[in-house]
Amino acid sequence: LTLMADKENPGTITEVPRMFTDKDFQNYKVSKVTDSVVRSFWEQEMAKTSDFHKSEMLGYLISKLGRFVENEMMRNIIGQSKSGFNLRDIMDNQKILLVNLSKGKTGEVNSDLLGLVIVSKIQMAAMARADMPQNERKDFFLYIDEFQNYTTDSIATVLSESRKYRLSLTLAHQYIGKCVKAK
Repeated sequence: LTLMADKENPGTITEVPRMFTDKDFQNYKVSKVTDSVVRSFWEQEMAKTSDFHKSEMLGYLISKLGRFVENEMMRNIIGQSKSGFNLRDIMDNQKILLVNLSKGKTGEVNSDLLGLVIVSKIQMAAMARADMPQNERKDFFLYIDEFQNYTTDSIATVLSESRKYRLSLTLAHQYIGKCVKAK
């Protein structure tokens, strides 16, 4: 939230560790925060946190984000402050977007993260279609292979809400037993 508060230069996931290691960068980003709860976190909680506890917190963050920040391909994807494509435009104008998340090419953890992000963004784009009359919404077809990798609250929402936003789903999986467990 702190990084996103800078409207001119919104931060990215790759800058989260820097928020804890570069005091000047932290001060600059906090100066852009208008949300009182977020500002209070930095001015009250973090200001009272000892260096030891800050280093523990940083260690935890690095253990979670490090694999993405250190991987060049992932850093180039998640290090962008603006998306290279507009999912709403793709949906509304009946364009085609192919996303290859082959675990052999991207790695399992990277593939899972990118898939979850893309499915969530598709859900948000579909639900944003509420701003147009239902009869003007064009059908958009989402095909997900190995969908058990993307079973989250977003998929549950997509499944229950997709029809009214004209989002059609085709979900594929090799093993029916895993589908039942994925519920």
